[in-house]
Amino acid sequence: MTVRSLTSSGKSALNYLEARDRRQDGLAQHLSQGHPATIFLSLNIPGSEKSPPGAKALYHWLLGELTAAFPGRVILRMASDLLGPYAIIAVDLEPALVKKRCMTLENRHPAARLADLDVYAADGTQLGRQALALPARTCLLCSATAVDCMRAKRHAPDEVIAKANELLADFRT
Repeated sequence: MTVRSLTSSGKSALNYLEARDRRQDGLAQHLSQGHPATIFLSLNIPGSEKSPPGAKALYHWLLGELTAAFPGRVILRMASDLLGPYAIIAVDLEPALVKKRCMTLENRHPAARLADLDVYAADGTQLGRQALALPARTCLLCSATAVDCMRAKRHAPDEVIAKANELLADFRT
């Protein structure tokens, strides 16, 4: 018998992993189309509730910002799953330029810190901050890198969720 770790909403960790795998499969399919750069837009909402109040409005705001930043972009896929809404967007520009513009967008509003704007080159290589010699993203609650805080479990999950909800306040109707 397989044991599944259930979240408070009854969703298992396996369900989240399966959703992530389906997203990766879709991304791989679209990367094969040969655009110089592909943006994978998603939200990084902590906790089991991936679409709390304000999340969808933030997502749509981000889509609008991407449209302004990349007028010739092509939306290859827009969908929503257990992890929330996401989009795969093709851009016919050099990937490093695309990543820099995405990082500028992440600084336009505090809630944009909850966005993942992953940029991929035509060969499928993800262009991260390190590739541009830029520091890693910081934690929502302190000045340490987000990855270090997550791995070390420095903050109580409720604190991180509360901060995300605070950031989403401007996007609630």
